[in-house]
Amino acid sequence: MASSTQTTITHPGGTSVSVTTNTGAADAATSLGELVYFPVYAKGLQLALIAEMTGLEWTGATSTAEGPTSWAAIKATGVAPFGQMPILKTPSGLVVGQSTAIANYMGRVGNLQGASDDDFAMSQMCLAEAEDIYSMLLSKELARWKSAEARASKAEEAKAMFAEGGSMQTHLANLERLCGRAKGFTTTGQTAGEIYLYGILHQVALVAGAEILAACPKLNTWYNNLGAHEAVKKVLAGESAIGKLGPYFMNDADHAAFNA
Repeated sequence: MASSTQTTITHPGGTSVSVTTNTGAADAATSLGELVYFPVYAKGLQLALIAEMTGLEWTGATSTAEGPTSWAAIKATGVAPFGQMPILKTPSGLVVGQSTAIANYMGRVGNLQGASDDDFAMSQMCLAEAEDIYSMLLSKELARWKSAEARASKAEEAKAMFAEGGSMQTHLANLERLCGRAKGFTTTGQTAGEIYLYGILHQVALVAGAEILAACPKLNTWYNNLGAHEAVKKVLAGESAIGKLGPYFMNDADHAAFNA
């Protein structure tokens, strides 16, 4: 069972902020540390998935709108290395910034780098490609907080991106060619980079519909197999240490409902 605890993130300069965290149950002696982010998927989903897939102990916290656990308060402490979230406060006291750095740290500590150098290289390619796809989504004003006017300004570009023969399909086709092993891209199908890619593709599917992967049978099979993992289902259900995260990118119907 998960339980809530009060912890303090302390900046080397001496300032600190108290954060309420949810502790995930685990028997492993090694801890990943504490993952802190906004209560949305965006860059947080992928990292929560990797953390849970390691099977190691970890804690999670999401910022609030106001008060000492708000992003403004956390940022003011200077604890975030680049003034951004997510951050991971490690057991050694090092605070890691940048999503890809956190993913790689978790992969190293949690033994999710693959069984060979080739696995590691493929994992890194998946990680980098996931970031490219994230940037594509971001560029089309699909974030849930964007105004209807902002979304409308990119509506035709977004439609073209998801259409048959569009740029998203090109990226998915490239992934399909790389997804050539029995379990996915690597011998395990569950490296940190692959898990990170899954989190991004899940967000693509929420916007464009799961059918966008149908033209890529190997990619689709790997995606569905990973999605059936108990750790993945736990994170998506909001039952992991970081709690419930909500969609960040939305299609027009979901955006209208969210902002109604």
